[in-house]
Amino acid sequence: NYKTGERKSQMRLMEKSTMKTVKVTTNNIISVIDIDFSDLHSVQNAIGGGYIETVHTQRMFDYFGRPIILIVNEEGILKDLPVNAFGSDMYGYLMHGNPICGDLILAVPDGEFLRGLEDAETVMEKMIKDFKYLGGK
Repeated sequence: NYKTGERKSQMRLMEKSTMKTVKVTTNNIISVIDIDFSDLHSVQNAIGGGYIETVHTQRMFDYFGRPIILIVNEEGILKDLPVNAFGSDMYGYLMHGNPICGDLILAVPDGEFLRGLEDAETVMEKMIKDFKYLGGK
């Protein structure tokens, strides 16, 4: 449910292999990366390891104009990872009380699967323009 800022881990990985997506680090570095969405370890490594969790909110839908989700470290707070400003802003941490901690990547839900962003470069440029604290690699 986009309105509640739902976080869930039930999404499956895409059958297709390497795709482009956007990564945002806790240091506010944004970049386009290639990732194999069919390989769980590849997705985990992109966010620094650990269990993955998907996050989607109405704010994200409104900003991107389509369903785009964050893939984050499910145990980011427990592992005392640094706060991710962009992820926390998109999640609405002031309303929910919990920030997003650790690096994150964006993905598009495709039924029960996840896939990359066909327009990753364009999305990254929009994010850099709209969120002045984000800087490209």
